[in-house]
Amino acid sequence: MENFEPNFHPKMEKPKEPEKKEISFEVLKTPEISIREEREAQLLSFILKAKNPEWGTDDTPLAVDVKNHFSENPLSSEVSGFLDEIRALQKGGVDEEVLYTLAFTYGHPERNEGAFEMITKHKSYIKNPQELQQKLFRVLEIFGQSFSSSPLAEKMTVEIEKDKKARGEILDETKARIEKLIAFFKPDSKTTEIRKISLMPTDPLDRINTGSAFVFGEELVLKTHIDNPDNLEHEFSHSMINPIVEKLSQLLTDEQKEKISQLANKKLKQDYGEEYFSLLCEEFIRTYNDVFKKGEKPQSYEDFVQKISGISDDQFQKFLSQSESLKVRCGELGIVTVEDFKNKSQEYFERFEKNQLRDLIFELYQEYSNRPDKETENFERFVLAKFSVRI
Repeated sequence: MENFEPNFHPKMEKPKEPEKKEISFEVLKTPEISIREEREAQLLSFILKAKNPEWGTDDTPLAVDVKNHFSENPLSSEVSGFLDEIRALQKGGVDEEVLYTLAFTYGHPERNEGAFEMITKHKSYIKNPQELQQKLFRVLEIFGQSFSSSPLAEKMTVEIEKDKKARGEILDETKARIEKLIAFFKPDSKTTEIRKISLMPTDPLDRINTGSAFVFGEELVLKTHIDNPDNLEHEFSHSMINPIVEKLSQLLTDEQKEKISQLANKKLKQDYGEEYFSLLCEEFIRTYNDVFKKGEKPQSYEDFVQKISGISDDQFQKFLSQSESLKVRCGELGIVTVEDFKNKSQEYFERFEKNQLRDLIFELYQEYSNRPDKETENFERFVLAKFSVRI
């Protein structure tokens, strides 16, 4: 009997194509980048250095000239008194972020809204920012009139023109750095609304590792040193990370916010206080900028020991003289010499260097970098979905 094979073939359904997820956000386009002199912000630096000779750096010829000049030609009573008033207002310190923010609005009324919004939101101790702005303008005008006839004015102009030229020559490189950050984080253009970046020429009175970012609506002003491009990337990153952390804050409980502060290392808290928001913004940026993008891992105790093993006592004493915060940390542990430092390395690491918040964020970056849906999920979406369940 012949084998019987029915002439029947089940209808093969066409396999379904995987659904394509739609991108429901528009990635920020590369902002327009320009070099823009900010005379009043620069004058403010001269005022701060004249008031406090230890402010900023002494590593540039102009900084030394400024120090010497104002030791013989002190600030006028009105200018000096203004800084005293600000110090009293903030109960012991001069809030440089506020002063620079307002200095950037001189001659730029279009920046007022962004400046006042920042001060109202984050500097609640200032009850009348408009009045403070007018007082600062008055001080800048008084100082500017006397400064313009001093030999320092021409030296400042030379330094700024030289820096503007040098920045112009590396503008393509700067743009590429910004674009690389945008490609990694894929910031939503509605969350990061920056459309224009203004690069202030290097402040010759600033330390090389000092930097600031100021948001005025769609404009981001970056005040960084030309020889520290990593710092420029750090400051630009605030325009992406800070708005994400603001959204994340709405999902976090008070207990989770407190835990963020507990996990952050003491060295960071020494500079930024105990408030979770600043600590989280800084650690998101530092973990990426200082560690992850370089293909490194968070520092272990063994890494720390290796790093300090070759430091001589002369080098250590120089570090102490240049960093008040390091001096304070070492003072807490009775560290005076490099031998003290090495002998107490374990205790120093546990108290100041150990960073559990960085460890957590580093793991998130690893997971984000390996996520399957790289085209449709940006860092904002990833963090809002993942962070609160990890903390």
